[in-house]
Amino acid sequence: MIAIRVIAISTDIAASVRKTMKDPRYGFPAYTEIATGSAPCRHCLRMISAGERWTLFTHDAFDGIETLPLPGPVYVHAEGCERYPENGGFPVGLRNSPRTLSAYARGARLLAQEYVEGGNVDIGIQKLFARTDTDYIHVRSTTAGCYTFRVERADGPL
Repeated sequence: MIAIRVIAISTDIAASVRKTMKDPRYGFPAYTEIATGSAPCRHCLRMISAGERWTLFTHDAFDGIETLPLPGPVYVHAEGCERYPENGGFPVGLRNSPRTLSAYARGARLLAQEYVEGGNVDIGIQKLFARTDTDYIHVRSTTAGCYTFRVERADGPL
């Protein structure tokens, strides 16, 4: 079993968006409202439920790793929350929701994808990391397509 790190959006990014109501990379406006549905917070990786306040903003999933951008919409809790621990394993609350695991090599080169649901996420991650050319995995919503978090090998150089 390959040990992993789960990389949620940084506290600096989440705090900056909450304070300035703009994304820190592009300066696009952020939007806060009462949630009418549910979505995972990209900072604490817990679900934001209907009735809670959420903030929607543009996030570049490759920022700080690659030069090629991959911006898209993400949510965080409108109020502060604690960042998901990197050694916390795959978030329990997201294990059974349909997720797309996208394996990347350096240079933002997409190598393979696994579609997981029903709790078989560990098998998908292990399969993608069995490839020696996989540097990291993006976890995305299969239903909405948006970025959720990044997975790295625990002993990896990222």
